[in-house]
Amino acid sequence: MKEIERLNISVLSDNSKWRISKVNWDYKLCTSYPNRLLVPSCISDQTLEAAAKFRSSKRVPVIVWRHKSNGAILARCSQPEVGWLGWRSSEDEDLLKAIAESCQNKSKKPKKLVVIDARSYPSAVANRARGGGCECPEYYPGCEIRFMNLANIHAVRKSFHLLRQLCASPPDLPNWYSLLENTRWLHNISGLLHAANTVAATIEFEMQPVLVHCSDGWDRTPQIASLAELMLDSYYRTIDGFRVLCQREWLDFGHKFADRGQGEDPNERCPVFIQWLDCVHNVMLQYPCAFEFSKTYLVKLAQHTYSNLFGTFLCNSGAERKRTGIGTATFSVWKYLAASAECKNHLYSSQPDDVLWVSCNVRDINLWRDLYVGPFTDGPQLTKPTEICNSILEMEGMIDPLIRIDQQPIVINNESPCIEFSKPEDISLDERDDKSSDTNSSSLSSIIAEENSIDRYSSPTNCVLNTVDGLLPLVDDVQNRLQQLTLEHKTREAALQNELHVTRLVLLRQASHRCNGIEATTMPDVNGLSIADKTDDDVSVCSSTGGETTLSWEPVESFDAQPTLWVPDHAVTQCMSCDNKFWLGRRKHHCRSCGKIFCADCSRNLVPLPAEQLYEPVRVCEPCFSVGALKTTSNSTTTITCKQAVADDQKNVNITLQQAPSN
Repeated sequence: MKEIERLNISVLSDNSKWRISKVNWDYKLCTSYPNRLLVPSCISDQTLEAAAKFRSSKRVPVIVWRHKSNGAILARCSQPEVGWLGWRSSEDEDLLKAIAESCQNKSKKPKKLVVIDARSYPSAVANRARGGGCECPEYYPGCEIRFMNLANIHAVRKSFHLLRQLCASPPDLPNWYSLLENTRWLHNISGLLHAANTVAATIEFEMQPVLVHCSDGWDRTPQIASLAELMLDSYYRTIDGFRVLCQREWLDFGHKFADRGQGEDPNERCPVFIQWLDCVHNVMLQYPCAFEFSKTYLVKLAQHTYSNLFGTFLCNSGAERKRTGIGTATFSVWKYLAASAECKNHLYSSQPDDVLWVSCNVRDINLWRDLYVGPFTDGPQLTKPTEICNSILEMEGMIDPLIRIDQQPIVINNESPCIEFSKPEDISLDERDDKSSDTNSSSLSSIIAEENSIDRYSSPTNCVLNTVDGLLPLVDDVQNRLQQLTLEHKTREAALQNELHVTRLVLLRQASHRCNGIEATTMPDVNGLSIADKTDDDVSVCSSTGGETTLSWEPVESFDAQPTLWVPDHAVTQCMSCDNKFWLGRRKHHCRSCGKIFCADCSRNLVPLPAEQLYEPVRVCEPCFSVGALKTTSNSTTTITCKQAVADDQKNVNITLQQAPSN
């Protein structure tokens, strides 16, 4: 509901265009969809059930995001089950028509719903042999279909295998970039960014609603939809917003993390989520100040997608998480990442309405070296060149188990290991017996993260948060330098505040002694005081400075503390001196001394009013000017004497501070 309110989607009023349907409550309609679905208010639950039968895996079109300014929406679903016979569903056609009409402005011409099909047209037609297909323009006259020609999971898996082998090869290959070109990994990243740019431009400039789908709706669909939302909505570029985006588009809508990561079927494995994080990494490189999280955040998230240290990515859907109780038996990765100082971008500058337009040319795409290759070192070479790619080998399940606690860490020649794993007995858990959960307890040896109340995938309450996860740390020189500059600035600011406080104490006590006739030579030494030594007695000018000294209070007349009250403009229609009425040619002017209203002729004099903290000449009336001139003349000598006294006090303070011994 918080996300719906943030997107200005009204679902409670009687004339709302949208509503929250509970047709999938307890995952009765679709096991890979969330319990609540945002749909047009004119669509009943019966229509949703009928339309779901026409979509693959019953993944019916639902709304996931809305543009705050123009009202265009972003929806997602799976492919229609058209088949070779060209089946159609009137309920599905009505649903897509209602989605397009729900974001239309009555004063403007209705716009078509743009259907973004992640596949190529030949692939979409070929899917009709297996009962799938794409929307027929004849059956959907209010839709415009665009094909993105993105590679399927089998092509992406092959590309990633080639990339993994290349990164594990010796680094001195002369044709390294040619081999990188042959992997087509950068081409796949470019295609995803181009598809996301198309969706973002359609919503931002053409102001048309968009429906995204591929074959099943849980691989290329979340990649395109979440990338487009990341470009359009600056909230998703914050740490909290990025968590919300991943939870909704990837976890709630059923991306098969278990099968894609470490499934038993090799044909189901594919680094879809890693590929999406690679796209986010390239967007971050083009806009380094637009993200609240750093590159370390993305690297850690990619590593823990396959590390089994957290239960966030262990299941295929929300229904499976609920059935296995994974949320109460494991810990979430989001709290761990949010608590790490290394995961925050010190260059972040919030721009609420800024849309990111990414260059998707292959020449502008960068290889994610921090994840695939590893850090570069100027020292001796690693003992084994292939060790820099252990994380990638572990990702695909090529090394079993994925995380080997007893494995020797990467060691520089003749040097000690740089990482020490914490012992299992060092972990502090609550009194609940968690032995029944063996999903990640065997590998949970160095990090236990406490989950907050807003995360639905982790619920243990009594645990210890450790920022060390046992993996190689990522060295980011830019972020480290920025963090160092920030620390130096805070240290300098604290030192200046301490110096200012000490100087203020000296001046206050000097003034206190002077008002009581005590010689300055008897003043106690306060140069060694700091802000931590501050007491309530030090703030008062006339407070006691010792047990044998009693200070008195200076009497203050009550009228000296009363401010000048101004007569309201609407209460006066004529000058309070010459009684001439005010009009357009005779304006009202307040006297800064008495607060009454006069015309320009009766308030032409200017005089400073130190009693009102007005040290520059200001407008006053004739009577106040006469009194002020007399006071100025009579107090001129006193003012000069006071200025000389203040100068002497400041000189004494400087001498005292310079003679103070250093700690």
